[in-house]
Amino acid sequence: MKSTFAISALALLLGACAQTPAPETASSGTSATMITPQDHAQDQDILIAHTWRLVAATDRAGQPIEALRLGVGRPLELSFSASSLHIAGGCNQQFGGYALASGVLNVTGLAGTMKACSPDLMQLDAAVATHLKGSLQVRLEGTTDARQLSLLNASGDRLTFAGQMTPEARYGAGQVMFLEVAPDSVACSHPLMPDHRCLQVRERRYDASGILLPPQSDWRPLYQQIEGYAHQEGERAIVRVKRYTDKHPPADASAHIYRLDLLVHRGG
Repeated sequence: MKSTFAISALALLLGACAQTPAPETASSGTSATMITPQDHAQDQDILIAHTWRLVAATDRAGQPIEALRLGVGRPLELSFSASSLHIAGGCNQQFGGYALASGVLNVTGLAGTMKACSPDLMQLDAAVATHLKGSLQVRLEGTTDARQLSLLNASGDRLTFAGQMTPEARYGAGQVMFLEVAPDSVACSHPLMPDHRCLQVRERRYDASGILLPPQSDWRPLYQQIEGYAHQEGERAIVRVKRYTDKHPPADASAHIYRLDLLVHRGG
């Protein structure tokens, strides 16, 4: 009798376990990691440490959202600070406040600049504003160097973003400086790129009144690119950049990384 009771109890226990849904995991062959409730305190740090590029936008049925198709191609980018978010890649820059709690992102006060563009870009701005507002379920996956962010709204629309670590997260704080870029690039020696051409730059400074001071240094070739800056041959420019230091640079590469912060002047 006791034996029969024990077997019945065991059968009930196993049946209950079988009915408990298994936690959702990544498909085989990936290194994705689901964010569990105890991880929510780290979610905001992960959001701030990356720039998020839109890679897919689908509706409840899994079909592409036509109004956001252009945003996937441009690309459209989302970035976070401690209390605000910024959207770039459409016609206008959009920004707003947010709060993150228990895996839900609440976006408030989304607004934007008022520049006029082509109708398709204006429509993209409107679609972005519609889909990135209110309460959005947050899902973070992946490893440190391959993060993915998914935002799900109440209608079942899902926006998926690929994360790229910010320079601050990767290298630490950058040094703000101004560089003058000469109109013409010059031939420069590079061990891996024959016939390589470099920008000519020199550091510039402004006084407390914002007046440009005389050059402090001679022209020199810059062997690496200024990330985010597209030089137009024949045009002089002054750019504000952030310079970061890579403590472990690749072989034959500079330890400095330059990233465009502001295009101050272009032309004569």
